Amino acid sequence: MTVKEHSFKSSTYHDTRSFRVALPTSTTQNIKYNIILVLDADYIFDVIASTAIYLQTFDYIPPTAVIAIDYSSPGNRNDIGYDMQNNSLNSSGKLFYNYINTDLINEISKILPMSGFNTIIGHSYTASYLNYFISKNNDSISSYILFSPEQMQQIPNIETHLPTKRHPIIRIITGLNDIEERQSFGRKLYDTFKEKQYDVKIDNIEADHMSIITAGAMKALTELYDKYYNIDSIYNIIDQAGTSVPIWDSFTKINDHNKTYYNQEFPITGSYISAFLWAAIQTDDKESIDRLQNYYENALKDEKSDPNALGVMGDLLCKIGSFEKADHYLQRCLERYKELGQNHETLYWRRVYSLKVLPKLGQCKKAWKILEECKKIYPDDKAIFCYYQGVLSTSNDFRIKEGIEQLKVAIKYPDILSNNFIEINEAKELLNQAVHMEHKDNID
Repeated sequence: MTVKEHSFKSSTYHDTRSFRVALPTSTTQNIKYNIILVLDADYIFDVIASTAIYLQTFDYIPPTAVIAIDYSSPGNRNDIGYDMQNNSLNSSGKLFYNYINTDLINEISKILPMSGFNTIIGHSYTASYLNYFISKNNDSISSYILFSPEQMQQIPNIETHLPTKRHPIIRIITGLNDIEERQSFGRKLYDTFKEKQYDVKIDNIEADHMSIITAGAMKALTELYDKYYNIDSIYNIIDQAGTSVPIWDSFTKINDHNKTYYNQEFPITGSYISAFLWAAIQTDDKESIDRLQNYYENALKDEKSDPNALGVMGDLLCKIGSFEKADHYLQRCLERYKELGQNHETLYWRRVYSLKVLPKLGQCKKAWKILEECKKIYPDDKAIFCYYQGVLSTSNDFRIKEGIEQLKVAIKYPDILSNNFIEINEAKELLNQAVHMEHKDNID
């Protein structure tokens, strides 16, 4: 992940305040981030940030940015100004509350595209402080994570939500090795929120009062997104539905679900395109193929589209015989990888483009050139591209003599062929076929 510090002039404090932002080092285009605001950032931020980045890297949670709410000085909880006896704020606390909900969130929106789904995290005293946010029906915050909230004499009065406002999501994490008073208070909070029909869960995990952050970070974030459909769950839904449900219907239903709960629609990535469009192709669901193709063609008009998504789109269009469109996407795929300095990621796409698409368009010369370029990109694996040039040659009766020479080179490196799933006997048979073709041409 990358962590950057930002400073700005606060209209609430009339001086300069700072905050830190953790983001994944690489992201797809046109995404909007869910935001996690972290109190007590001097000791909580790094744990929450690294956990959130890890989880989103593998699509367990949607794109997320983690924000450290830095105090005026590290660890200075006096900024919060919260009175746990009566769930109120002193003058310092009112400034801090206003700073979070106006200045800070507005400033974040200037540097990041935000989805509008914001979570705030507190521990112990600051976890109890979040009851103030909840009791005020805070419009800026969608969900809360309370790590081992400090015992309060009485449960804060929770006002009734307006019908138009969704109930907040609340996750409470308490420690089995913490004092009983805190565990008991966590259960009381859970019962109160449950009675209000909030989306609330509580977990009592093996941890003490301080280790609960490291022990509970993964639990808290995955529980927060327990209704999030990621790529793995999407495949399960499609498999279970079989052919009884059109793929397009599954696409819209699941996409709407993620938007409703977490303000996140499906990202335009290769894995999601493959999950839906390839499923539609496999089941010959023509209406879904047309709708998904149109949807992703519009989404991929962006010049900065994810190169892997462009490659997948080209590959799938090739599978349905739409070679001119496949040409468009695979060419863009290679160009984008080059722009990003990632030519080493193009092996599969070059193979598909050169062997399956360009020959169908009568562009074998271009295909040969693309494979030749691979020998510079992958100098240790030149033999496999010699083999592919032999395939191109024999499959299309193109440059047979040169194809034979390339196959002879490839056969000298059986280990490289084997590492790329080509058996040496397969290469030898192809060479024999090419020699036979050359002999036949000479006779003719």
